[in-house]
Amino acid sequence: MNFLYAKELKEKYKVYSHFYDLTISDTNLNCRNILEIRKNDTNEEIADVVVIMMNPGSSTPLDKNHKPENYSFDNFLKLKNFSLIPTKPDNAQYQIMRLMELNNWNLVRILNLSDLRNGNSSNFKKEYKKAMEIDASSPHCITHPKRKQELKKALISKTNKIIAAWGEVKELENSAKEILSLDFEIIGIPRENPIYYQYASPYYKEPKINWLVEIQKQITV
Repeated sequence: MNFLYAKELKEKYKVYSHFYDLTISDTNLNCRNILEIRKNDTNEEIADVVVIMMNPGSSTPLDKNHKPENYSFDNFLKLKNFSLIPTKPDNAQYQIMRLMELNNWNLVRILNLSDLRNGNSSNFKKEYKKAMEIDASSPHCITHPKRKQELKKALISKTNKIIAAWGEVKELENSAKEILSLDFEIIGIPRENPIYYQYASPYYKEPKINWLVEIQKQITV
C-alpha cells in the first residue's frame, strides 16, 4: 500500500466543517456537527460514503479568528443548512484521505456520535458527563430524537454505507446502538463488544495500514 503522508494529502484534499457553540442552561458547549473532505478538483455534492467517529478531535478552523455562531438548542434545530468553513485536518482525517485515495472518492462526510469538540478522550468523557448533568437528553449527540432530520440528510451517500470508527467509549453506547439500528450497511472492525468499532487512526503507522487494509476488504466485497 502506498501510504501517503500529510504533506502529500493536503495537496490533494481540502477539509470543511461546521463549527458552532451550543448553549444549554447557561453553559456553552464547543461543537462541530459536520466535516467534509473534498478532492480539490471536485464539485460533487453527494458523499461517496459517510464515516462516523466518536467526537470531533483536534481539527480547528483554518481561520484562527473564526468565532462560531452560538445557538440555543431550539434555534439550532431551525437551521436548514450549515455553513462549512475551511478546516485544519487532524490525523483521523488524513487517514480517511488515504481511504479516499484507494477508492478514488471525491467527497466523504464525517459525523460524530457526539458533537463535543475535545481532542483528548479522557477529557471528553469528563465533559460529556458534565453535559449529561445539565441535560440528560444530550442535544449535542447526532442521534438526539429531535435531530432525526439532520441525521437523515447527513447520511445520504452514493454507497448507502456507514464506516463505523467510533472506538470504545461507554458514555456513547446508546448513540452507537442508534446508528447500528439504522438501515445502512455498516463497515468497520468490531471490538470485543460488537457495539464498538476500532478507531480509524491508531497512533502508529502499522496499525493505521492494517485498518486501511481491513476496511478496503469490506468495501470491495
